[in-house]
Amino acid sequence: MKLSYVRIQNFRSCREIELEFNHLHALVGANNAGKSTVLRALEFLFNPSSKTLNEESFWNKDTNLEIRVEAIFSGLTEKETEALKPYLMDNGDFFMARSVKMGAKSGNDDDDTDQYEDKIKIGQHYKKLIPQEEWLQETIINAKNIAEWWKVKDQLTIAGLNFCEGITKKPSVEEWKEKAREFISQHNNQIPQKEAWIDNPKGYANVLKGTLPFFVFIPAVRNVTEESKGTKSSPFGKLLSAIVQSVTEEKKIKIEQMLLDVSKQMNRCGGAERVPLIADTEKALNKLLGDFFIGCDLEIEFETPTLEVLLSAPKIFVDDGFKNSVENKGHGLQRAIIFTILRCYADFMTTAAEGEKRNLILAVEEPELYMHPQAQRTIRTVFRKIISGGDQIFFSTHSSLLVDVAYFDEIIRMESKVEKTGFNKKVESTAWQLPMKKLIVDLETRIPKLKGKITDASMRELYSHAYNPRRNEGFFASKIILVEGLTEEYSLPIYADAIPECSFDPHGISVVECGGKGSMDRLFRIFNELHIPCYIIFDYDEGNIDKNITDKSKELLVLAGESDETPTALFVSEGIACFLKKWEADLKAEISDIEALTKDARQELGLSDDSGKPLIARYIARKLTSQNPPYVPQSIKKIIEKAVKVTWGKSCLTNSAAQ
Repeated sequence: MKLSYVRIQNFRSCREIELEFNHLHALVGANNAGKSTVLRALEFLFNPSSKTLNEESFWNKDTNLEIRVEAIFSGLTEKETEALKPYLMDNGDFFMARSVKMGAKSGNDDDDTDQYEDKIKIGQHYKKLIPQEEWLQETIINAKNIAEWWKVKDQLTIAGLNFCEGITKKPSVEEWKEKAREFISQHNNQIPQKEAWIDNPKGYANVLKGTLPFFVFIPAVRNVTEESKGTKSSPFGKLLSAIVQSVTEEKKIKIEQMLLDVSKQMNRCGGAERVPLIADTEKALNKLLGDFFIGCDLEIEFETPTLEVLLSAPKIFVDDGFKNSVENKGHGLQRAIIFTILRCYADFMTTAAEGEKRNLILAVEEPELYMHPQAQRTIRTVFRKIISGGDQIFFSTHSSLLVDVAYFDEIIRMESKVEKTGFNKKVESTAWQLPMKKLIVDLETRIPKLKGKITDASMRELYSHAYNPRRNEGFFASKIILVEGLTEEYSLPIYADAIPECSFDPHGISVVECGGKGSMDRLFRIFNELHIPCYIIFDYDEGNIDKNITDKSKELLVLAGESDETPTALFVSEGIACFLKKWEADLKAEISDIEALTKDARQELGLSDDSGKPLIARYIARKLTSQNPPYVPQSIKKIIEKAVKVTWGKSCLTNSAAQ
């Protein structure tokens, strides 16, 4: 089965968010945006425990609210379908929920949570279609209700069919339930139904425990010492326990005999085999003890180790050029070992004796912590390998190396808004996604001849050349300035730093170089649909003989909500700016000594006459802004002041795509 949908209500910063899931998702966003909240909501869904819940768990600390995490699982196997058969929707999906309320003790006898606080109540629920008529709803069929229904038995009809026809005396509870099941089976198509949540069914917790995907959560801070212990509750300890269970009886007898031989070497039971020094020491102690207590015998006894005892106290050593205990290694290596232990543990827990595999869901906070760039790229490769077997991975990250523009549908962008009222404030998280289907429909609507020809793979191919870590940085920005090339990317931040209150980094602004005009619209669509405000800067290239270039310029203007008419000078609006010809040409009039600066740049940087435009632009920007006072060309100043104020407007996809 696969987790395909989650709805989180009133949990920490999530007032209410809905998420669609595939096999791999990266949660991105600023600190305190709600990334960890989503992962911990999933942990509660799979492993509910009152020990992890308190007043802080409720949105805005309002304990009058009900925390609720709902989830849909689809693609169930035959075995999973059989196990969950009584709880499934008509389409075969499993729709479940967990809830938390304050103020009452849990009423579940079979609750699999630790109810150590009476004031916390954890509920378990499932949704399915049930008959609208109460007298057909098995969960409320009881003696009291039957007595009331029996008084009006002639009115218990559906489509002219009388439920009580042929019944001569008031049925018992079990008889009524059996009759209801039979009636529903015979007349299912005629019985009006409704979706309803069923609360805390008996035995439900144990069914979930053995059927749901195995969930492993790796927080950002986790001690490798705890993971590598051989205790019964630790992942590594459970692996060792499995090793003990797999040892053959013949091998166990052989090992135990060897351990007994060791015991004989150390203890009296060994007789003459005992180590002489131990025996002599024991005699000496008894002789001295005899001075105080006559007839008292002191014995030195060493506890005989068992196979289980030996396997419960191992230490993990790592030799990376210097052999040492794992807890003494660097944090990066420790974190890699945690991943390794938990992956091995998950493989053990999800593989049944008969060879069938239970799905794994791995949730990781900031997997890039303590990892160098090459290791971060390896993490993404490992994640892809894991999900290729049908498992799912959800992780929060601040690393542009762990996301990919071509896999935009794997991004879940979290954003938080703060509402202040006097000294009080409310924080509410929102989640933004861009499903692949939505972008495909948009493309097919804009270009009808492509209808039915676009696939997930072809769409990824269309975006794959736009991938690089610098462009991926946009996913982590509060605002984005999309530019054509390196000239703008190198120089704009320098000019912005020289304008009061316009420096990009404090505003969380990223300048994303698009590799030309051709990719700007694609990157804009992705970032905009994830609700990241974008400002576009490009060259109109007036007079270019290639009509495709000027057509692309018009397309960008329209995409930003402007007219496609050719501008007569530098055009600057609330969301887009374009130079009539090119950046370098249009700025010449505003930089009086540009020729001399260009010549100096070529000499200092060792550039030829036809190379290094981005480097020259950066050199000139540094020279101009290092003056006292700093000089910023008026056109650049105007663009930057607009760009830092850009706000998100609306979806840029076609109406049919948005529906």
